Amino acid sequence: MHAGRKEDLDRYLWGMEVIDFLNEHPSAKFSPEEFIGLLTKLQPRLYSVASSLRAFPDQVHFIVYVIRYESHGRERKGVCSSFMAERAENVPVPVYPTSAKHFHLPENPDMPIIMIGPGTGVAPFRAFLQERHALGAKGKNWLFFGAQRESCDYAYKEDFDQFKRDGLLTRLDCAWSRDQAHKVYVQHRLLENGAEIWKWIDGEGAQFFVCGDARRMAKDVDAALRKIVREQGGKSVEQANEYVEKLKSDKRYKRDVY
Repeated sequence: MHAGRKEDLDRYLWGMEVIDFLNEHPSAKFSPEEFIGLLTKLQPRLYSVASSLRAFPDQVHFIVYVIRYESHGRERKGVCSSFMAERAENVPVPVYPTSAKHFHLPENPDMPIIMIGPGTGVAPFRAFLQERHALGAKGKNWLFFGAQRESCDYAYKEDFDQFKRDGLLTRLDCAWSRDQAHKVYVQHRLLENGAEIWKWIDGEGAQFFVCGDARRMAKDVDAALRKIVREQGGKSVEQANEYVEKLKSDKRYKRDVY
């Protein structure tokens, strides 16, 4: 397919479901059996666990944002998120565990960690902090969290406030994208704290974790990290890229993005 036509197709299909296509093309006719046979299976949803078994041995916590929006003249709901929020109370929900083997706390409890987790990407970092608290780990912890509005989108605020009071959460920087005229995201907070981040990473051997949206956030955070290495480390673009790739190969730059 011609590249330009693929873009047209992607634009046409964005937010469109099978029913929208059929409404637009009433000449397409199927028997119910044929129609069911053409549908793909519902894909499983992977959620990061937001709790530590050391803190909650009999529970598993998730953070779920319920998706609701209007498209093509109809109100839509996220398939899994609205199921869990509205219909899962008295029905069995099939669950299976999977392991993100690359994405875990450093074995050394004294190693500092920097965590970037806007939106639902904050889930594993709440678990990390609970785990470090339960273990009495001495390593410093710095969390960057972002969402649209502080008043209604500040997930786990009480937990993070308590971790700060306990001295476990060394630093907490939040980015609220809609609470002021200009949009502020986690990558902006990173750049504002570039000198200190460089000190943690280069001087103190911190590990750098990113969890959440792969399409935009993770790319913007990666660009911000490379800029910090360039500017604070006095490196060329090529040297900064080599430095960041070395962080990855040394398993000090870990991403769980989707």
